[in-house]
Amino acid sequence: MSSSTNNSVSNWRLRQNFLRFFVFCNGAAVMAVEFSAQRLLEPFFGNSEIVWATLIGLILLALSAGYALGGRIADKWPVPKGMALLTVFAGIFVALLPLLANPLLSSVSGGLLNTPSGLVIASLLGTAALFVPPVIALGAVSPYALRLLIRNTEMVGHKTGSLYFWSTFGSLVGTFLPTLYTIPTFGVRATIWISATILLLLGLGTLGTRIYLILSLLPLAASQLAPPVLKPVHGLIKEVETPYQFAEVYKINRVDTALSVNDSAGIQSIYTPGRLTGLYYDAFLILPFIFPRKQPVNTLLIGMAAGTIPTMYARDVDPFRAAVPVTGVEIDQELVNLGKKYFDLKPAAAHVINADGRVYVRTSNSKFSMMIVDAYSQEIYIPFYLTTKEFFQECLTLLNSNGILAINVNSTSPSAPLLEAIERTLETVFPHVYLAKAPGEYNELLVASRNRVELPPISALPPFLGEVRNSLASTWHTPNPGKGPILTDDHAPVQEMTNAMIFQQLGAKK
Repeated sequence: MSSSTNNSVSNWRLRQNFLRFFVFCNGAAVMAVEFSAQRLLEPFFGNSEIVWATLIGLILLALSAGYALGGRIADKWPVPKGMALLTVFAGIFVALLPLLANPLLSSVSGGLLNTPSGLVIASLLGTAALFVPPVIALGAVSPYALRLLIRNTEMVGHKTGSLYFWSTFGSLVGTFLPTLYTIPTFGVRATIWISATILLLLGLGTLGTRIYLILSLLPLAASQLAPPVLKPVHGLIKEVETPYQFAEVYKINRVDTALSVNDSAGIQSIYTPGRLTGLYYDAFLILPFIFPRKQPVNTLLIGMAAGTIPTMYARDVDPFRAAVPVTGVEIDQELVNLGKKYFDLKPAAAHVINADGRVYVRTSNSKFSMMIVDAYSQEIYIPFYLTTKEFFQECLTLLNSNGILAINVNSTSPSAPLLEAIERTLETVFPHVYLAKAPGEYNELLVASRNRVELPPISALPPFLGEVRNSLASTWHTPNPGKGPILTDDHAPVQEMTNAMIFQQLGAKK
């Protein structure tokens, strides 16, 4: 074989490997952009199924359009320069995303439940649409690379499979690297700009102009030099991106401290020095007084967040009766850290367990007088596995004979299908179930037990809890949930029923 032939074969192999590397980086960029887009939307719209469905739907639509477009362009212009230009366009657009998205997001006044439906839809679609142009360009790369790779009909299946392997493997890296490392470590904008830098290096490197390679490093520099872009929350003092969510700590009236995750329209924890919160947390202060005054009420709290409930028990309940020792289960350790720094969460207030609530209940051998479920994932959804018959059976095994289970349920009305489904499910496990309206616009309190439960008389309470007790007593009743579904681990459409409430509420605000 001649030297020229050897060089030709060597160059072709190098070209093949370069194309595989190109689609690997492209696949990684697609997923990094998608996860970063979701994180950009979270602080304003939450991490709900509605947000995910809109974003993923538009991403898939953009990829489909990109596949078709890339194939057409590649057939008409089968040269590496075309693929490089598509990648450069995607890199420039991705680099601009944080700057373009923030003005639009800042115009949104509230979360899903506090914003008129037209504004939610327009802002959500408009923001998500920012990601469509670069994803179309990225989607066009794979068929373009395939056209460049296949010069003849030999081994078409092998070459196609190889290219798809590297593209999908890149998507795998682009899924785990941002979510497990770059977003928690550097933040969303830095992750986006790192992705843009890689795309620009790839595209401009293919074009072969050195000065452009230097320019491609600008997004990476921006990730280090640009000031933080904060959501315009009045009184914001701290924001944290955790492995699970986006958390914000802010002051209310310069006195109270609030924690919101993913959407500042809702409050996940609050610290009100020297007074009650005026929210559903106050209802939980009544429950320990149901038990004999001298009996310690060993309590399991699932969904502790920054520790509002154990902090209030230590401050507002323990001085007036036997102690209420709390075991607080919280999956997101960063929220606990915020509680210690900003919400007066003392080590003595709770024994903190960093774990998933269902896993802890299933594996614990402890016994409790009271269990409180106040866990929400994606800001507005009760995790479905904390609403099922199997979960409530596991709770029953951890409760003492006179123990009670209390659940905070977000519901737009006492007859909402989600609330009624949880009521029916509780009734299949517990002989007695009670419902009362808790303080807060959308909060309902469910209490379940083996034995009858009555609210304590006012004489058994400290004076500052009298109004809360009377408010609960005025709505305290045994629910009649009708014929709703019984939720099980196999079938618990909690998110679907929550979405139905959201859409109904949005429709009412048109």
